[in-house]
Amino acid sequence: MEYCIKVLTILKTRIEYKYPLVSIVRHYHRIPFLDFYYKTTGEELSETYLPVLKKKHPNIESLTNEEIQCTLNILKKFDITPHEACKNLHIFSMNPIAVDNYGEILKECGFINIIPQYIIRYHTLVRSKTIKFLKKEGLMRNDIILEEALLNQFPEWPPDNKYLDKFHDSNTSILTVRKSVLNKYLHWKLSTSTEEFEKYCRHYLTLKHKPMSDIREALDIAQNDIKFNIDVIRRNGFIISTDPTKTKMLLENVTTLAGLNIREAIKIEPAILRNHYKSVLHVRNILEEYRISEKAQQHCLKIYCMKPSTVQQRLDELKTLKEYQVLSTNPRALSMVVHKNKMMLRLKKIQDARKQCYSFNNLVASNTVFKNYISGFGNKVCGRDIATLIVSYANSEDSSSKSKDTELLKSVLKQLKRHKYYLHATLSVVDETIQFLKKRFDSDVIFNQCQLLLYPVSEIEVYLNHLLELRNGGENKLKHDIRLDATYNYLKYQQLTDDQILSLVLYEIEKKYHFSGDGIWARQDGMKAESVAAS
Repeated sequence: MEYCIKVLTILKTRIEYKYPLVSIVRHYHRIPFLDFYYKTTGEELSETYLPVLKKKHPNIESLTNEEIQCTLNILKKFDITPHEACKNLHIFSMNPIAVDNYGEILKECGFINIIPQYIIRYHTLVRSKTIKFLKKEGLMRNDIILEEALLNQFPEWPPDNKYLDKFHDSNTSILTVRKSVLNKYLHWKLSTSTEEFEKYCRHYLTLKHKPMSDIREALDIAQNDIKFNIDVIRRNGFIISTDPTKTKMLLENVTTLAGLNIREAIKIEPAILRNHYKSVLHVRNILEEYRISEKAQQHCLKIYCMKPSTVQQRLDELKTLKEYQVLSTNPRALSMVVHKNKMMLRLKKIQDARKQCYSFNNLVASNTVFKNYISGFGNKVCGRDIATLIVSYANSEDSSSKSKDTELLKSVLKQLKRHKYYLHATLSVVDETIQFLKKRFDSDVIFNQCQLLLYPVSEIEVYLNHLLELRNGGENKLKHDIRLDATYNYLKYQQLTDDQILSLVLYEIEKKYHFSGDGIWARQDGMKAESVAAS
């Protein structure tokens, strides 16, 4: 687990105890903690006592040997033995990183001894007890001036810029002094205001309970290694409270992400810092399994801020969804994974409103954009989404065309705009038509007549089959109820190219629907497109 890795990184050498867990050969129970407790104290906790133990100390029965060892390694830093820990079982129910942070903070604040009870009661000691009380009880050194001690934790901070608020020990808590010092430090370091600092404390609760040394190191990595500028750090306050050990492990173990240097990726999406490096690598492997391109990943690096299990589950669910299948080639397709729940709700509203011309923006954009779409009159799609879908079929078979994406996209969009109703074509119809035509024609031929993709297969295949039969000389198989334009009488059908065939099909369809648009939107009213032969 990530906190175990952190602990083993902090401790330069592995610490073995009188009863190291790795030496336990015989297991007296199915529960590792009970074995550890027996080996340490010589006393046996029966499994019948376990429900009482669980009620007082949650999660203790699910602890693994590795997790117990991690907690013991942290406690060793504060000279707490396994035997002492066993007298305060709640310490094993706490997050080991929190145990480490609380112990370090108490050490920074001049506690004479750090014992398990102090770590367990950390919040009471730093929030509710005055400094005078803690000194009187012998917990803190009498000679320590806490504010000065905390200011000295920042040696890079020029003495001329430091000043004391001169808190009175009789009515001041440790947390009050720590927040004051940290506020002043961040004001000097990042030019933050008191209002910004209070916002950080509200939104990032761990900030108030991070050792000053961790905060210093986190900012050092952010500014000098990742090269964040001050404005970015101020906008993303969680950077200040990130775990420096976890950040270093991310930078060391993940060199590239989505084809970008890991530092560049983090600069684009700083929230990646909040994820553990193993989770980031796991997400990357999942995306590779689904053959999601690095270009698509670059458009949505937020995917690397998610749990791998969530990414896997959402991709498994979305791959069966028709709307996702159509839009999966869009460079921003991963946004549908990130905003999956919102997208599914919007799809239902679109279906209830009997609108079929959804676009990518309608599914993942802001609520304002979606409300305008769902309440607006008419039924339109985003033209760029249609063009992107068409171009994606070219890229799927020619990787060299990636450098020409922009030009090809502009070319396709320019052709589509020549059709006055192109924004009323549904993406699913365009996708079905492309797949139908690609079985018979090359991509270049299809793109030259990309307006034809706006029409459903049922409108196209009647004329297409008829013209192909004429070209192949199969007059006997022709349907006599299909009437072509009279000007075709002198055409030499056998000499028609694929490009000319599709051009004629487009003409035959458009001469009926060019002024009405019915060829495109007849299906959107819940009606089946009429057969061309019936006209």
